Amino acid sequence: MKLRNYCNVYHDSTVSVTPEYKTGGIHPTYELLFLASGSFQLHWLGEQYEASPSSLFILTPNTPHDLIIHSKNAIFWYIELTGVEEEPYLSKLQNILLWNRLQAGTDPLFTLPPLLQLCLNEVSQMLDMKIQDQPYGEQLLLLNVQKILLLVRGSLELYGKDMKLSKSNNALSSGYSLSNDVIKTLARYMESTYKNKITLNDLTHISNFQATYLIKRFKEETGFTPIDYLLELRMEAAKTYLSTTEMPIQKVAEETGYPNIHHFSGEFKRKTGMSPTNWRKLK
Repeated sequence: MKLRNYCNVYHDSTVSVTPEYKTGGIHPTYELLFLASGSFQLHWLGEQYEASPSSLFILTPNTPHDLIIHSKNAIFWYIELTGVEEEPYLSKLQNILLWNRLQAGTDPLFTLPPLLQLCLNEVSQMLDMKIQDQPYGEQLLLLNVQKILLLVRGSLELYGKDMKLSKSNNALSSGYSLSNDVIKTLARYMESTYKNKITLNDLTHISNFQATYLIKRFKEETGFTPIDYLLELRMEAAKTYLSTTEMPIQKVAEETGYPNIHHFSGEFKRKTGMSPTNWRKLK
């Protein structure tokens, strides 16, 4: 496991021109996002989390996310990591989904273990000290990150055992071990990013499922293979643009994720029996 990037951020709305601040993006690595103080809302993989201070979120590679800060002042840090996929437990999307939902208060009985809170606070202090300038600073920071991930795993394992012992009907309990949560999350992900280039390989990396298993489970849940579902989303979006706007055909193709107008026109005719232009005339 290696550090790719890290930063401690102090937000002050008095120097901002808007009442709320929005940041985020998409990274090719895992990211730890610790919200130390302030009022936040996090959007990730089609989910929306209302986050309170001392919340730690884990974001998977190549998944867009937006962090909205509602408070005048806020402090948060992020650490981008490579090599997390070597840790099989935390590279599973269903475990990360469960953790992030717990951080948003889905189960009010769940609290951060004191030892985990201590490690998170230590990282905050290390980042304030400009750790990159300290002897062996980044190695020491990485050790703390590894402790954090180990404590997250331990917390989830204990939570899972508690849920089984209580035989709770809580939806989180069933979502913990079943893959339908992951499939629904992937579907929401495609619904919000269908205009981007998305491959089956991308979806297997996000879900940590084998391609054959992903295709089988996705079809059981939605009636489509993942790629067919994506193509259906693009086609329905294209029909909406064609029937409700005067957007040029070239622009419709771009807005719905097709590589060029020729590919779009061919797919559209295969689906509807008409060219986009002729279909629009009938609407």
